[in-house]
Amino acid sequence: MAVLVLVVVLAVLAVVLLTGRWWQRRAAARRAARIAPGRPALVALAAGDGDPTLLDRLATLPRSQWRALEPVVVSMLGKLRGDARGVLVGLLERRGAVDRALRDARRRRPAVRARAAHLLGLVGGPGATARLVVLLADRDADVRAVAARSLGRLGDPSAASPLVRALTGTSAGVPHQAVVPALARIGPPARTALLAAADHPDPTVRARVVEALGLVGAVDAAPRLVRALESDGAADVRLRAARALGRLGVPAAVDPLLAATGGHEPTALRVTAAQALGVLGARRAVPVLAGLVADPHHWVAHTAAAALVAVGPDGVAALHELGRAADRCGVAAEHAREALTAAPGAGAAA
Repeated sequence: MAVLVLVVVLAVLAVVLLTGRWWQRRAAARRAARIAPGRPALVALAAGDGDPTLLDRLATLPRSQWRALEPVVVSMLGKLRGDARGVLVGLLERRGAVDRALRDARRRRPAVRARAAHLLGLVGGPGATARLVVLLADRDADVRAVAARSLGRLGDPSAASPLVRALTGTSAGVPHQAVVPALARIGPPARTALLAAADHPDPTVRARVVEALGLVGAVDAAPRLVRALESDGAADVRLRAARALGRLGVPAAVDPLLAATGGHEPTALRVTAAQALGVLGARRAVPVLAGLVADPHHWVAHTAAAALVAVGPDGVAALHELGRAADRCGVAAEHAREALTAAPGAGAAA
């Protein structure tokens, strides 16, 4: 009896599986059939075909065909630039997709709100930034993340303060992995809002703010980053400040970064500071970096050797000298030779 029941259950599962696959194939075929009439015109339009009738043909497609084609148009927006992209944005506006997205951003279903936020981030337009800022406090976490990424895509400076509030946790939780890149895309206009949050009492927030200051290219924020590197009580804040100073490329950061490579500092900070000195191309850091190639901590020595390559000819020359001094400093010589081997063209240097 048990065997019979098992056979019946397996048969039912097989029927359900086959039916589901058949239904998926049928739905895909129907969707392809609805897309087919408009796809050639859409491809020609995106390719820059000057036929003035293409836009009108797409703008007057039957509703069922357009609703199937619209996701294709939206997916193409992220791949196009210039006039071709502008034409597709104009097509979406003519079909009412942008106005519908503004309405859909208030719908009850989270998936609908998330799709609306994604579209608004691609096309922008009046009301898009304001609606996306509202969605940063949405009750659904995915919607909040999509809204943050969309605000970054728009690059509207007015979104900087709401994004920083999301980063500092004064609004509904938004993943910092979405907020920090969004601020980076906005760029230097986000500097003022970030600096206002740089002294937040939560070290996790300070670390994220410091990281964002480096990513937005806020060169005039370097003194604040130096202060964080030298005196912040949280190790993660100091480490991210070192990384940010390397990204900014400010000469005034060289001395604080050199100090951060000292043996009394945490290993992770020493590694990050050495890496930042390489990114800066700081020639006067060569003697310190060369000394670090013999450091007993493997990653400090390894990173210092790579940083010397990044500094340029002076750093490469120092590595060659270390490589020839195998008898005096065997471990340093190994790191030096490894760095020179990994650097294209470095082996030919003096």
